[in-house]
Amino acid sequence: MAQNTNDIFNGEFSRQYDAYNERLGEIANNLHLLISLLLKKMPQHARILCVGVGTGSEIIRLAQHHPQWRFTGVDPSPDMLAVCQQKLDQAGIANRCTLHEGYLNELPASGDYDAVLCLLVTHFIQHPQRDGIYSQMANQLRGGGRMITAEIAGDMHSPAFDEQLEAWTTLHETASQAPRDKAEIKAQLSQRLLLLPAETTEALIEQAGFTPPQRFFQSLLIHGWTARKT
Repeated sequence: MAQNTNDIFNGEFSRQYDAYNERLGEIANNLHLLISLLLKKMPQHARILCVGVGTGSEIIRLAQHHPQWRFTGVDPSPDMLAVCQQKLDQAGIANRCTLHEGYLNELPASGDYDAVLCLLVTHFIQHPQRDGIYSQMANQLRGGGRMITAEIAGDMHSPAFDEQLEAWTTLHETASQAPRDKAEIKAQLSQRLLLLPAETTEALIEQAGFTPPQRFFQSLLIHGWTARKT
């Protein structure tokens, strides 16, 4: 990992995480709508693994429409998991969910999940180790199982990146309701979020044992892919 994620997703961040993202709700709603379409033909009793489950938003959205699905969430932050557990209890779906504190490579590889979701997580992992998480996801899936991942991606050396950065900075000004420094945002993208070009991510996914990934979503620098275990 690039750094101890618990230093980022501490108690205060965990409490503010959903409120911050609610201001960008149109983006999240579109992403989750497309995810629900991709998963529409899952088995009636599907098992879904959520990597970096955070506060559990993807579990709650899917569980509301699929009352017989079961979910496993894994996350290294106890503070985020505490918020997640509270939300699962309030939604009345905790009996269908199992949460694990830790990293994906600490979870026994079952090889029988129907789908694995990893949303806005992988950009925190350094490039030499990032291909490992895709292999770990493949190990959790049954043959032909679906992987869905979304990350912040971009080519920071591209001539077009400055314009993309301008729009990305405006996005975060909207979410934080405060002015943001573009140079600081750029530094975060290269140091904290460890941006990779989208094409590099696609190559890593395929090398990990998946079909060529389909890029089904993009909103500024947020990209979403889906692929199946070969």
